[in-house]
Amino acid sequence: MESDDRTFLSGFVKTADKIVNIIAFILFMLLMLYALHGIWYTHSLKAGSFLPDELAKYRPDGERPTLEELVEMNPDVRGWITIDDTHIDYPVVQGKDNTEYLNKDVMGEFSLAGAIYLSAENSRDFSDPFNMLYGHHVEGGAMFTDVLEFKDASFFKTHKEGTLWYPDGVPDRADRLEVFAIVEESADNMRIFGNPTQVTPEGLPGYVEYIRGLSTHDRDISIDTDDRIIALSTCEDAVSFKRVILFAKLRPMTKAEIKAAMDREKEGALSARQNGEHTGLIGMPMCVLGIMAILLLPILIYLIWRMHKRRKEKRERR
Repeated sequence: MESDDRTFLSGFVKTADKIVNIIAFILFMLLMLYALHGIWYTHSLKAGSFLPDELAKYRPDGERPTLEELVEMNPDVRGWITIDDTHIDYPVVQGKDNTEYLNKDVMGEFSLAGAIYLSAENSRDFSDPFNMLYGHHVEGGAMFTDVLEFKDASFFKTHKEGTLWYPDGVPDRADRLEVFAIVEESADNMRIFGNPTQVTPEGLPGYVEYIRGLSTHDRDISIDTDDRIIALSTCEDAVSFKRVILFAKLRPMTKAEIKAAMDREKEGALSARQNGEHTGLIGMPMCVLGIMAILLLPILIYLIWRMHKRRKEKRERR
């Protein structure tokens, strides 16, 4: 009887050991696959978020004063926006709705980083009193991530302007952005994230005062009923419902200002250039996790092999 109990207990322990080893191996493989997926995800995100060379050549400057070639490639292109001395330097598109360009780039290809896009409700020529732009928050500083930098008081104080180039007639038309507020607000605030055309010319000054009341920082810029404003909205982080929105006045530029701006753009002085200049490590924790998983896999296999070898030696000694 006692011998039978020992045999049963020994068999139970062996079976339990095998099950534990199998579960551990499966969990480790799942971890490695998850980490490898993370590496692919962050690589894809980075590859699609910073301005590529083939798109950068369409940026308005002294040698290429219009966006017509880019419009011919994608009729959804509405302009090109830059915020001085930031990584915000992208073409602007407008889809049939506000989801079309969430994961589609300017050329219409799949991209996790999506594109910078104008609200589908807005007029295509930015003639509405309130114009809303959306862009992803991408680790490393791409797309609209630099909007979050404006939460810092010193950054807000020193970064005051940008430029919105239009495809229809530059150098006859372009707007200077005059930053006046940065707001941190929930995405369910319909006064900001509802239909932007609900803001009328008569209601614009009051709306601006409402924005100032919500703002983390603001700047005293006069905005009247015949003016227009623009907002750049992005997520606070990947899981939060919170949004960070940069507000600016759109001021039509004179031909002399446009020429000077194009010259500066050509020299690369208007914005921080993406290609080869950004040093942020996108998705670093996930990449490290994947590398660790790959390095630990042979160690895990070796430990399992050693464990089985020792058990076999013990059984042989018995």
